[in-house]
Order: sequence, then C-alpha cells, then structure tokens
Amino acid sequence: MAEKETELLCIGNALVDIFASGVHAQGVTAQSMRDLCERYGISGPVQHVEIERLKELVSLLPEYSAVSGGGAANVAKIAALLGTRVSFTGALGREKNGQARDLAKDQTEFQSDEFGRLFSKELSDAGVMLHLHLKSPPTGLCRYIKTGDETRIAASPSAALELCESDIPEDELKKARLVVIDGFMLNRQGLVRRILSLAEKYGTIAAMDLGSAAIAGEQAAEIADYARHDTILFMNEAEAIAFYKGIVKKEAGSRDEETVLANACAYFKSMTEGKSFPIIVVKLGKRGALVFAGGIVYRAETREHKPLESTGAGDAFSAAFLSAWVRNKPLAECAALGNRAGRIVLDVAGTQVNREQLKDIAAVLLGKD
Repeated sequence: MAEKETELLCIGNALVDIFASGVHAQGVTAQSMRDLCERYGISGPVQHVEIERLKELVSLLPEYSAVSGGGAANVAKIAALLGTRVSFTGALGREKNGQARDLAKDQTEFQSDEFGRLFSKELSDAGVMLHLHLKSPPTGLCRYIKTGDETRIAASPSAALELCESDIPEDELKKARLVVIDGFMLNRQGLVRRILSLAEKYGTIAAMDLGSAAIAGEQAAEIADYARHDTILFMNEAEAIAFYKGIVKKEAGSRDEETVLANACAYFKSMTEGKSFPIIVVKLGKRGALVFAGGIVYRAETREHKPLESTGAGDAFSAAFLSAWVRNKPLAECAALGNRAGRIVLDVAGTQVNREQLKDIAAVLLGKD
C-alpha cells in the first residue's frame, strides 16, 4: 500500500475555550465570580448555556484568555506541533452577513466570525491543514471560570453541532493513515458510523476518545460495536469504569471503584486477546497509563505534577501517543511520550503551548534524541 499523505485526520467539535479566573483583578473576589456564574445559570460543575448568554458573560469577565479547543482539535494542534502531518475537519460560525461555504479549497477566513478566526489561526499556525465548514450559528464556546478552589464550566457547542455526514471529506479520509473522532460526537451515531464506514473502505485506522463518563456509560454498547472496526480507544479512569459498567450491567451499582477498575482492566485485556485491534488506552493521571493490545498489558509510569489547569492534558497525551504510533514506536513508548506531553500541557491553560516546549518529544519522534 502506498504511503498515506496525511498521518492524522482529526474530525470533531471546533470550539474556543475561554479561561477566566477574575480573582486576580482588582476588587474581584471568588464570591463575586460565583455570583456572576449563578446570575447566568451556571450553578453546577458543567452547564450547557445558550451561546448568546455565553457571549454576554464573557464581556463581563475582568480577565480571560481564549484558545482553540475541542478534543479532536486539541489532538490536531499538539500533533502538528510535534511534526505530524495533520488535518482537521469541523464547523465554525460565519459572520452574520457572510455566506455559508466550504473553506477546504479557499482557506481565507474573512467570513468566519471572530472566535472562528481565532480558532482557525491557531490551528493553521501550528501546521494543521484545515477543512472547515461555515454554519449559521456562532462558533462554539466553552468557558472555564475559577471561583476560588472550584472551576465551573459553561459550554455551548453551537456551530460545531452543525457538522453533518455530507461534510466529511472522503478524499481526505482516503489519504489519512488514521482518523481521530471527537469523543463528544459519539452520541451522534449516524455521523460516527459514516466516518467508520469510510475508514473501513479506505483502510484507515480510527481513534476515538470516550469524551466523558456520561457518554462512556450511555453509549457503551455502541462504543463496543465501534471497537469491532480497527480502532484505538482512549479513556480516563472514570470513563473506563463507566464504559465497563455500561457493558457489564451486574456491576452498575458497585461503589468500590478500585475493584471495578481492576475488573474493567481484565475485561479490556480479554477484549483485545488474539487480535491486532482494538487497542485500548486508559489514562490514569498521576499513575500513568495502561495500554491493552493483543491480550497484553503495557504500563507507562509517570510522575505526579501539580497542574495549573488540566484542560487539554488528556488530548495532548493522545496526540503524542498517536504521533508515536504512526511512526511504529512500541506501545509502551507511545504511552510514555503521551505522559510527557500531558505534563507539559498541565502547566498552561488549555493547549497554549508552542513548538519549543514540545521539541524534546518531537526529537524522539524524529529519531533525533
């Protein structure tokens, strides 16, 4: 088979992450930030809020930083900074007077809205080839607001949810060695199955993150079915437990999570027995990562690292893991490099890293270490 032109094609939610603490601004307290959240209906740890309310909220925040976001987009950005050949497909909002169009051929951005331009510039600057579609709703936003010791998340995917089956670039998928599917698209079964069908048609491996514990549990049967394709599944500890409970109903009510995780790991080992795929990766934070492949368990230890902000660290892990995997690195090394990338992203808000910060990992990938 001829070498694929693209190593990773990432498909998913094109979002802009807004990080706001406010408590460093003069006269702003953690309580005042909590009051602001309550006023806009952000009462829980994670809340879905209408896009216009989110945009109004950001205008009231005393301090904030904006960075491209969304799981698959984060993977694309970090992988490109590591020197991987990457493209990304997603949907952005257009200016109110703009015309809906496909940006795959003409990547000028004057018709995307303000946050859409920020998103596409960051990925393009990182070296990601963009295949974007402009939609009527505004570009999706996700806000992280620190209110003292807690962080409240307000999300509105908005235009990202308008990505449809006809937007999937079949020619690009044909050229890709691996397609990365955003975990927050897993409840859009028609879209995911369209991607997997094309992947199977063109001999492209599929990788997906389980997105959240809620998605992992609710979509467990579908995810297990997706794993019948040539797939790499990424999940954190909570997602691994939820996925396993969703499959093995008898443990659904168990509260002994350590035991359930051990049972889940035994199940993942059996799931991969005697097969090349699926490959299952469980990210355990400060305890490193486990990789299940061919009935063998690979462990990659890491060191504890106090985070400034944990958003995007799991995506950075996946980006480095997959960048190593497409270069035929051993699975244990893929996981070890994933741990290293994750620690780097823990020092910033979101994926606000640059090529220099990742140069040591890139050197390993290029065989220059």
